[in-house]
Amino acid sequence: MRLKQVSPTAAISVVAGLTTATVGLTGTAAWADSAAALPLSHYAHLLVDTAHQHLFFSQGAGSTGIVVTDLAGNPVTTLTGEQGATGLALSPDGGTLYAALADGDAVAAIDTATLTESARYATGTGSGPVSVAVAGGKVWYGATVDGHGAVGSVDPSAAAPVATPQAVFSNWPSAPRQLATGGGVLAAGETSQYDTDVATFDVSSGTATAMTEIAVPPGTATGFRVTGDGRKVLIAATGDVALEAYRTADMRAASPSVYYTGGTPSGPNSLAIDTDGTIAVGSTTGSAPGLYLYAGSPSRENYIPFPSGTLAPDGLEWGGDGTTLYGVTQDSTGAYTLNVLASPKLTDTQLALSLSGYAVPTREFTLNGTFTTNGFVPAGAQLQVTRDGVRLPDATLGADGTFAVKDTRGDEGTNTYQVSYTGDATHRPATTSLKVGVTRLTTDVEFQAFSSATPHSVVLTGTLGSRDFGTFPQGTTLQVTRTNEDTQESVPLPSVPVDPATGAYTVTDAPDAAGWFTYRVAFAGDAAHQPSVNEPSAIVKPYTPTLTLKAPATATRAAALSLGGTLGDAPYTAGETVTVSRADAAHTTTPVTWTAPVGTDGKITVKDTPSVGGANTYTVSYPGDAAHQAATGSATVQVSRAATAVSVTSNDSTYSYGATATVTAHLGTTYNSRTVSIYATPAGGKKTLVKTAAVDSKGNLRATYKLTHNTTFTASFAGDYRHAPATATRAVHDRVNIAEKLGSYYTSTKYGPVTYRVYHHTVKPQVVGTVTPDKSGQCMRFQAQEYYNKAWHTLTTSSCFSMTPDSVGVTHLSLTNAVNQKFRVRTEYVASAKDTTNVSTWGGWLYLTVRN
Repeated sequence: MRLKQVSPTAAISVVAGLTTATVGLTGTAAWADSAAALPLSHYAHLLVDTAHQHLFFSQGAGSTGIVVTDLAGNPVTTLTGEQGATGLALSPDGGTLYAALADGDAVAAIDTATLTESARYATGTGSGPVSVAVAGGKVWYGATVDGHGAVGSVDPSAAAPVATPQAVFSNWPSAPRQLATGGGVLAAGETSQYDTDVATFDVSSGTATAMTEIAVPPGTATGFRVTGDGRKVLIAATGDVALEAYRTADMRAASPSVYYTGGTPSGPNSLAIDTDGTIAVGSTTGSAPGLYLYAGSPSRENYIPFPSGTLAPDGLEWGGDGTTLYGVTQDSTGAYTLNVLASPKLTDTQLALSLSGYAVPTREFTLNGTFTTNGFVPAGAQLQVTRDGVRLPDATLGADGTFAVKDTRGDEGTNTYQVSYTGDATHRPATTSLKVGVTRLTTDVEFQAFSSATPHSVVLTGTLGSRDFGTFPQGTTLQVTRTNEDTQESVPLPSVPVDPATGAYTVTDAPDAAGWFTYRVAFAGDAAHQPSVNEPSAIVKPYTPTLTLKAPATATRAAALSLGGTLGDAPYTAGETVTVSRADAAHTTTPVTWTAPVGTDGKITVKDTPSVGGANTYTVSYPGDAAHQAATGSATVQVSRAATAVSVTSNDSTYSYGATATVTAHLGTTYNSRTVSIYATPAGGKKTLVKTAAVDSKGNLRATYKLTHNTTFTASFAGDYRHAPATATRAVHDRVNIAEKLGSYYTSTKYGPVTYRVYHHTVKPQVVGTVTPDKSGQCMRFQAQEYYNKAWHTLTTSSCFSMTPDSVGVTHLSLTNAVNQKFRVRTEYVASAKDTTNVSTWGGWLYLTVRN
């Protein structure tokens, strides 16, 4: 990319605008605009003196002269007597060229106007200076002092200038071959070992103030520069993966820290920084060796591949015009060539076009374009557009590198569109073209479904689709024809509209007949759309009508009632009838039947006078006709019946466990049924039938039932033709069975008819009670009595004992002053509020006496 010569402030803003993402372009700039052979036996350093139109080439140790050419590389002269000239530097005013004489142990000052040596500053025997730089009003050089690398300086403005060492590095085995300055900072690089030892100094005042010194891996630096602001030192080393950037203050990684040049490792060997900050880096290895340019970011601005030959180490230098870059290459024979790149900053551009959607007659279509460059995008630039050579309005380039070309064609055909960019001060021209076929869009009359297919209503839906999924003009219609496949009769139907937004359409028809029908749905096409057609078919079957009845929920026996019915899918032919049947308690297998008329609107009226009470079920049956299938509906009416009395009694209210209860049911007056059923529902159990039979002449029915739980007895009359069902209940209670025994006695005796267990006075009699059915965890109490004064007296009644899992309760009697006394004890099951199966029950008495 080319940068105009502008003020430093403006240059900074332009460089900032060049920041881009890394983009690979198919086109690249030529390596050099001109090339010239150089009369060099060796190459060390290149210096550009744009003011005097000269290039200076040093040849390093062993040489005796500095070669001078014009800016095109044509020989001008050779400055002889400059023993081992290596490093070169130009004074700020451009009037003096300084050369480090490695074989002359001095720094030479050469007048750039006369090309003659004007002064020589001795640096000491054996110092062998190899590098030189100018900053802070002094000339700085890199030399050897006492076998160690050192940095010295000369003040050329002094009355008697003397070269004086400023810093000696004991760990540097040789002179620093690299010196670079910028922004009042001097950086020195010693490169004799695998790493490059770097030291930085603040020399803005003319005095070297050390900033840092450190070894930077890897490899020998052959490109070494300090940025114009003095904040960074950039190092190119052939053994490194990329150009590295460090902060001069502490030699830590700068931001950005690397500039990649080609593959890995890329082996950068040359480096130059222009006054506007543009970095040129030469790469000799990797997958893409060549010249890389950077402007303000680590993303390359431009890439120029090498011709035959290899870029010489430290072989790049910018001219003072802000555009020209000079490079020295060496071919396989060892010959050196000067390559002059007049506009390496001029960035390649590339245009591309693509059609968005489809190009359709009478519709505006868009060609989307992209402007690709490694530099900044010239937003707002005008791009020239032609169609088949005819100029169209220019397209405007957007900030994101995109543009659009809009056009409308009236007819079908192929057109060639060309977009051109004429280039500018920083971009090369570019052109692209695209052939666009303008054609009507294909369409498709899509059939989705027959949502209805009956004699009175055929409805089919679908969409008219287009390849671009676009819209259709308002008023677009489809032509519809119905064909009866049985008779081959075709009937044109009214055209149907197409929804312009969705393409949806709906065809409605009423063929009034069953059969097989094909509907031809056709789109005739328009200026932008091709025609299309679809022919869906449907089988139209006879109606399957629904017959619904509305009947009263209840009615009075022997009174007239009316039911209303409706057959769906009207109309119906006049004179059609339905069959009505009534099933009731007296006509369960042979219902009463008659007919009722059907109105043309499908309405039906059924009239009847029911003679039998209870559920009367009316069924209405339609036999069907040519357009309707058969249908049936039914309804049930509860016809009133008289009430009758039913009662139930038992021979007791509470029974012992396992006792048999006698239950008597009584039935009052009825019409044609005298049957009663007796049921038993034990607590916690299921209702079971005990007996079903006709009552006797007194209206009674008896049954017996063995009880183990509280039980509810139910007497039920099912009803007859004229009397409604009736029930009655009787609840009885049932005791538990308690088995009791005394333990730990040693004999038995009798007092009268009663047997007593006999205990020693030291024994605590054991009383055990067992309850059936199982009442585990529930309450059992014990009661003890003593006989005296010719009567039994209660001594104690215990609190609840929780029965064991096998429904057992156990206690012991403590007898005090009991010798020769009579006692008795019994147990009680105490029913809890949760026990609904049995009631509380006392067990029998157990008798005992006590002896010494």
